[in-house]
Amino acid sequence: MKKYLPLALAGLVGATMTAPSIAGAMTSHNVAYESTPVRGTVSVPSLGPEAYGFNQIGNEVLLRPHATIGHVKVTMESWACESGSWQAGCTTTPGATFKAPITLRLYHYSSRNSTTGEIKPGKRIMKVTRTFNIRYRPSAGSDTSKFMGKDGELHNGIAQTISFPVNRNLANDVVWTVGYDTATSGLHPLGAASPMDSLNVGLSPTTRVGHDRFPDSIMWDTRVADPEHQGARFVAGELNLDRDMWAGYVPAARFTVR
Repeated sequence: MKKYLPLALAGLVGATMTAPSIAGAMTSHNVAYESTPVRGTVSVPSLGPEAYGFNQIGNEVLLRPHATIGHVKVTMESWACESGSWQAGCTTTPGATFKAPITLRLYHYSSRNSTTGEIKPGKRIMKVTRTFNIRYRPSAGSDTSKFMGKDGELHNGIAQTISFPVNRNLANDVVWTVGYDTATSGLHPLGAASPMDSLNVGLSPTTRVGHDRFPDSIMWDTRVADPEHQGARFVAGELNLDRDMWAGYVPAARFTVR
C-alpha cells in the first residue's frame, strides 16, 4: 500500500453529499468526459500540493466524440479555515472566501520513455490561469474539529467546482493537469503559510462519461519518493504516470462541449 495515500484521505472515509456549489446536472450529450462527484457531494478524498510536494496533478482521459470543448471543470476540496486550522480552532464566517490563482494545462497524449520506462505527456497544447473565490470550510463543531454537513455527516473539507474556459477543438486523447502555488510547492512557492496550503484537488470513485486511458492511475510530478512503487516506472519530480495503488481514485474533472 502506498505509504502517503492514507494521509491524503485522512478523515474522509465515507465522504458524502450536499453543497450546491458542486456542478449541477447536465445532459450527457453536453459532456465529453465526466469524473466529477455526483450532484450534492459535500466532500471528497483529495490531494494537496503542500502535503504531497507536487506542482501539477491530473489524468489522461479519452473524450467521447465531441465538437469544440468549451470548458474544463475541476473539483477542488478546501480544508482552509478563516481562522484556526482544520486540526483545531477552525472558525469561518459563513460564505467567506479566499483568492486562489490556479492553472489548467492540457497536453497531447502520453508516450513511454524508452530509457527510463516512465510514461510522460506529449507537448503542451495550452494553459490558462484563473483566480477563483474558494470557500473556506465551515467552522468546527463544539466537540470536534470537523463540521457537520447538510448530509448529516462530519467532514474536514468542502468540495467545490472551478471552471476554465478552453474553447478549442481537442483530440480524443488528452492529458489535463491543474497546479497552484503553496508555501513550499508549485512552480513559484509562496514562502509563507496561506489558505492555499489547505486547498486540495478532488478525487472521485469512478468515471461516468468517457474513459481513462490508464485506469487506476494519476498523472503528477510529486517530489515525494515512494519506496513502494513495486517496480512501476514512476520518476519522482517529473510529470509522469503513477500507476501504483490508485484504484478507486480518479482526479475529478468534466470536459463540456460548447
